[in-house]
Amino acid sequence: MSEPSKTPPTSKDVRPGPGRKRSEASRLAILSATRELIGELGYERLSIGGIASRAGVGKDTIYRWWPSKGMVVADAVLEEAQPFYLAPPARSGSVDQDVRAWVHALARDFVDPVRAGRIRAVTAAASEDPATAERLYERFTQVQRTGLIDRLRLAAEAGEVRPDADFGAVVDAILGSLMYWVTARRADLSIASVDSLLDVLLRGLRVAPESEPEPADGRKA
Repeated sequence: MSEPSKTPPTSKDVRPGPGRKRSEASRLAILSATRELIGELGYERLSIGGIASRAGVGKDTIYRWWPSKGMVVADAVLEEAQPFYLAPPARSGSVDQDVRAWVHALARDFVDPVRAGRIRAVTAAASEDPATAERLYERFTQVQRTGLIDRLRLAAEAGEVRPDADFGAVVDAILGSLMYWVTARRADLSIASVDSLLDVLLRGLRVAPESEPEPADGRKA
């Protein structure tokens, strides 16, 4: 028997109830309209009525498949081909180089106006609904978090970073800072500001040089 899929379900996977034949064209129109309106209005001003009007369907059609605005937003983002950067960090042999390149690539999503708007929208949706929050965590945050932690563990095995460091805390500081910048609509997010954060975090991870033993008489050489 094959293993069950670990990918969180979307509206594409949910079968409508008896007597409720679903139009795939309508479903796709709803998701496309949602993405457009997120960019134009943001999550707060987005409404089911507005989505229905843009998609050319009735509000009842939307509520038939999605119980809330947040769930529509989650599906609209989840079903995009490549909504956010999810590639794991490279393994070039330099953890500093690999981590910086990975964070730079991720930061570009956060400074891009369209993607930043979708990040804010799904964050707001997740704050309203625990099920939406779990799906988004499994699909995005967990993937990003696990990939970077694995890279840091590999660096620890190679002696590049301290093996006793809390890698989860380091990754949370990186992802949390990016989320703060985008949700607070900070205009100062840039590669330079990201590098300043990485300078602090990576310096704390470095293996301290071994100190030379003092002479037996206690005098320093």
